[in-house]
Amino acid sequence: MRKTALLLSFLILAAFPAVGFEKVQRLTLPADGLTKLEITAGAGSLTVSGRDGLAAVEVEVRISVSGVDEKEMEDWIKTHVELELRKAGDAGVLVGEIHSRGLFSFFEGDARIDLTVSVPKSIGLKIDDGSGEMVVEDLKADIRIKDGSGAIRVGKVTGNLRIDDGSGEIAVDGVEGNVDIIDGSGGMEVRNVTGDVSVDDGSGGITLLKMGGNVTIDDGSGHLEIDDVGKDVHLRHKGSGSVDIANVRGKVIR
Repeated sequence: MRKTALLLSFLILAAFPAVGFEKVQRLTLPADGLTKLEITAGAGSLTVSGRDGLAAVEVEVRISVSGVDEKEMEDWIKTHVELELRKAGDAGVLVGEIHSRGLFSFFEGDARIDLTVSVPKSIGLKIDDGSGEMVVEDLKADIRIKDGSGAIRVGKVTGNLRIDDGSGEIAVDGVEGNVDIIDGSGGMEVRNVTGDVSVDDGSGGITLLKMGGNVTIDDGSGHLEIDDVGKDVHLRHKGSGSVDIANVRGKVIR
């Protein structure tokens, strides 16, 4: 009976962790001499926006943890959080991750770091993200994204875009450059790209609208819609799912 009671208490604790605590920090790094920003992020949202006239990389960090109170929060951050913004050559380096340590790891499923980053528009991006929603917008530079899971939204980019994604929805709207996407699973919608578009997709619906260059598709499964393409469409492989292709000014090569 006692063992049952202890087990029940543990399960109740797991289902209803103690009310947590949130801390907000701000980091800045002068942008002089920087050509790119390399971001490594763990669980939590990531928003990166370009701004005219900005002379520094500015980061708002929001750390949320369940199961700790205000007094415990500082010690929890010291032992669990890796957070830094520094310069390495011509690159800025931003790291915001949570690491498992000791007994508090029980609550780490409810811990997250949300990063809101503002950069000069001309700075390129290289992002390695674990999980959580991502938004990247208003940049005039090349962007490379590697993401584990979570929705990705990219818009208003002048430069080439490459995305390597495990799972989650992808939405791209407004790229003056080429777009290259490797995706495991999840729906995808790409609109208004001036250059070439290449998609290698495992599963999930794909919609491509208004592409200026060539379109190349290797698709496992899911509905495929392509409309308004300036050059050729190459279907290297198409698994299961319907295909709708319209308004291609070049050739459709299957």
